[in-house]
Amino acid sequence: MEFVKQSAPHIKRKDNLMWMLLNVIIALAPTAIWAAVVTPLAALRIFPLAIATCLLCEFLFVIITKKDPKAFKIENILSSIITGMIYGLCLPTEMSWDNGMGYVVVIFGAAIGIILGKLVFGGLGNNIFNPAALGMVVVRLFWGGFLSSSTASTGGFIDGSIVAGGTSLSYGATYSNIANADFLGMFLGRAPGALGEGFHIAILVGLAYLLITRTIDWRVFVSYFGTFAVLMLVAGIVVQTQLPTVNCGAFLLYQLLSGGILFGAVFMITDPVTGPMGGPNRVLFGIFGGFMVALIRIVLKTEGVAYSILFANMIAPVLDYPSWSSSTWKKHHFISAGIIGVFGILLVVLVLLFKKGAIA
Repeated sequence: MEFVKQSAPHIKRKDNLMWMLLNVIIALAPTAIWAAVVTPLAALRIFPLAIATCLLCEFLFVIITKKDPKAFKIENILSSIITGMIYGLCLPTEMSWDNGMGYVVVIFGAAIGIILGKLVFGGLGNNIFNPAALGMVVVRLFWGGFLSSSTASTGGFIDGSIVAGGTSLSYGATYSNIANADFLGMFLGRAPGALGEGFHIAILVGLAYLLITRTIDWRVFVSYFGTFAVLMLVAGIVVQTQLPTVNCGAFLLYQLLSGGILFGAVFMITDPVTGPMGGPNRVLFGIFGGFMVALIRIVLKTEGVAYSILFANMIAPVLDYPSWSSSTWKKHHFISAGIIGVFGILLVVLVLLFKKGAIA
């Protein structure tokens, strides 16, 4: 067998990297447009600033490493735009801008994300971490209180109403509240949260485009989102046994519609550069990521999408080890998937039953 060294993304396609990047931008457009229409002031501040920061960092990296401005190509520009857009869509719809902290969060997160998540590994096609996810995790570690206290308001589709307060995910941290949730409102964006997590129709339109153009691997999306859904269904059944007022179906629906799980499953975990090669390994990659986000939500009752993506990124190089890489399913793939699935179900059940305050 001959091994060929090649930069990511490792996808057999008729088009090139430039068109792949353009497809991602086109897929992001409906969500970004919705955010700009509903919260124009926040979008006007966040998007240009995040994209400009990523572009500047990318340009300086090319100048320093290549010593030739002509080496800054269209692929560098498009990649930076994608990172800036995704990072911006992960931020709260409203932040305090009067003291300048909002600008600091946008610039610092975008810069750290693209520098530590991408450029230090050699730039485009060489990074192992999703830059937007890394940037979001870093700013939450540094300014978690600021982001949590920011007014997370978002306009509602159709009626244009504004909802202020904590995110819908924090509202559902008390499981008894789920019985009063407005699921249609959550689906249509009439719930507080980040810029990109509200209007699910726009995200699904982007998903359809990415799948039709074969820009992403459907196996990563299905395994990530599906694993999360299965574990949350199990959690819902356990919660219903302890809180009869909470229906397990409603619990599952709430978890699927709240937070950034759908946005992360479509635009972040499916990044071909930070994922492994081979169909079976990509399924394992998605299963592990879905397990991590479910575990974080159950244990900490908080959003865990960005963290789960970074954890999954960490195991991608392990999955790419030659003895694991395969285009067909082998015995060790089935065993690994089964272990993660069984362990995930057991852990979710045990945490809910025995962790103090897990069910409330």
